[in-house]
Amino acid sequence: MKSKTVLHQTALAFLCGMVLSLYSASPAHAQVDQRKPRPNPAGAVLKVQDLPQDLENILAKWEKESGNINKLEGTHVRLWYDDVFCVEKRSEGRFYYEKPDKGRIDITGMKIPKGAKSGKINPENGEPFQLQPGENERWICDGKRIFKIDEEEKSYEVYPIPLERRGANIMEGPLPFLFGMPAKTAKERYFLKLVENSEQRIVIAVKPRRRADAANYSEAKVLLDPKTYLPGAVQLIHPGGNQSTVYSFKKVEANKNKGLIAGFFGKDPFTPDLDGYQLQGKVVAEAAPGEPKPAAPAPIKVAAFKVPNMVGRDWKTAETMLQQMGFKTKVWRGDPAEEPKLIYQVYEQVPIPGSTAKKGETVHLKLYVNPKK
Repeated sequence: MKSKTVLHQTALAFLCGMVLSLYSASPAHAQVDQRKPRPNPAGAVLKVQDLPQDLENILAKWEKESGNINKLEGTHVRLWYDDVFCVEKRSEGRFYYEKPDKGRIDITGMKIPKGAKSGKINPENGEPFQLQPGENERWICDGKRIFKIDEEEKSYEVYPIPLERRGANIMEGPLPFLFGMPAKTAKERYFLKLVENSEQRIVIAVKPRRRADAANYSEAKVLLDPKTYLPGAVQLIHPGGNQSTVYSFKKVEANKNKGLIAGFFGKDPFTPDLDGYQLQGKVVAEAAPGEPKPAAPAPIKVAAFKVPNMVGRDWKTAETMLQQMGFKTKVWRGDPAEEPKLIYQVYEQVPIPGSTAKKGETVHLKLYVNPKK
C-alpha cells in the first residue's frame, strides 16, 4: 500500500513538484527507455560528491538564500517536446509555494498564433516541430494530499502523501526539491555539475543517483539569477531521452504578505473548489495521528483509464489488448532490431504507461523493425 502510494506520487505529482521545487532550497511524465539501464552506482547515495570550490560556494549561497523563503509566487511558460513525433506543446500559468509543504501550479494551453513556428527542427526533414496547445490542468499540494485537476474533463484525482513524508520530511519522498534540501544531502543524492557561472546567470546540471529519482528524469538543468539565487528557467530531460520539458519563470516574488493567487482566489489557494468536478478513483488521504479516518467516497463511474504498458510485447498482441480496452492504435517504425526476436516488438509508447486516457483515444506504438527491410 505504501509503495503504491509513493509510486503514484512519483509518476503524477512530479510535474508540480519540480516546477515549485526550484524555489525552495538546495539543488536540485515519463517514458523509460527499456534499452538503457538507470544509473545506480553502488554506495552513491551515501558518499558525498567532491565538487569544485566555486560550485560548493554556489550551493552554500543557494541554501542560505533559499532558507529565508517562506512563500514564493510567480508566472511560468512551459514548453513540452516529443522528439519521437516531433511535437511541441506550449502552456502558461502561475504557481504558488508556501513552506514547508504546500504548492500549487495552474497550467493553461497557449493559443498558437497563425504562422507561429517551433524553435525545434526535425533532423530528418528539416521541418519545425508541430505546435500544439498544452493541456489545461491544476496541481495542488495541501501538505497531506496532491490533487491533479483536469479542467477540460471537469475531473480530478487525489494522491495521499504518507504520514512519514509530510512536512520537512517530504524531501525524502518523490518531491525532494519542493521542501528544501541541504547542500550535503543534494551531493549525496545527485551528480552536480556547474555548466556556467557568470555575472548574468548560473547554470547547474543535475543527474539523479537513486533509481526512484531516475524514474522521473535523467537530467535537469537549472538556471539561477546570481543576484537573487531564484531560478529563471529549468530544463528536464525525461528518462527515455525522447521527451523534455522547459519552464521559464517570470514575476517571481518571495514572502509577499498577500500572494497573487491568494488575492485572485480570495481564499486559501491550497484548498481546491471541486464543486461540479468528478473524482476519478477512490483515493482517501491517511488521517494524521489523533484525527478520525476520512470516510471512503461512494462508488463512482470512472470515465478515464490507466494506459497499460505494452513495451516488450509484439505489436499484434499490443494492438489487440488496447483495442479490446476501447483504445485506438497507431504503429510507427522505429530503430532496427539488434536481434531477430525483437523485430516488431514495442519499445516505446505514447501516452506513457500508467497515464490516464479515455476510450477512443489513440495509443501510439513504436516498434523495432527488420534491419534487412
